[in-house]
Amino acid sequence: MADVLYIEDNANDADIFSRLMQKLQRPITYTILSSGSEAVDYLEGQGQYQKQVAPLPKLLLLDLNLVGFSGIEVVQRARNLDRTRFLPIIAFSTSDNPSDIRSAYEAGINAYVVKPGTYQATGKLLSRLYDFWLENNTRIDNK
Repeated sequence: MADVLYIEDNANDADIFSRLMQKLQRPITYTILSSGSEAVDYLEGQGQYQKQVAPLPKLLLLDLNLVGFSGIEVVQRARNLDRTRFLPIIAFSTSDNPSDIRSAYEAGINAYVVKPGTYQATGKLLSRLYDFWLENNTRIDNK
């Protein structure tokens, strides 16, 4: 099971995430999916994940502007499944628009984080997120 499932359709952002994860020097595993549609398939065990129910991550980090299903739609679908109802989901977006933030919380996210503008700031933010969500947060695991 991956610790973090990151849904990001921007290849540059996904690459930065991968490089920062390696720099954390912690045993955190991750999977990156590149569309909202693929995320829904993964979470629901459909499409290429139909023959195998993919193990749930400890944390879902989600961009909102995605190809296929939007991030909001991914959250709504996840919250409607028994298996993913309590999965911690963090919106990780460039948008600081109050309407986007409200929509994400209404859909069922646990936290909303605006992507920092620099590589170094993003690394510090990811480290703080993982300290809380992977080490300090008490979770309910639905299988």
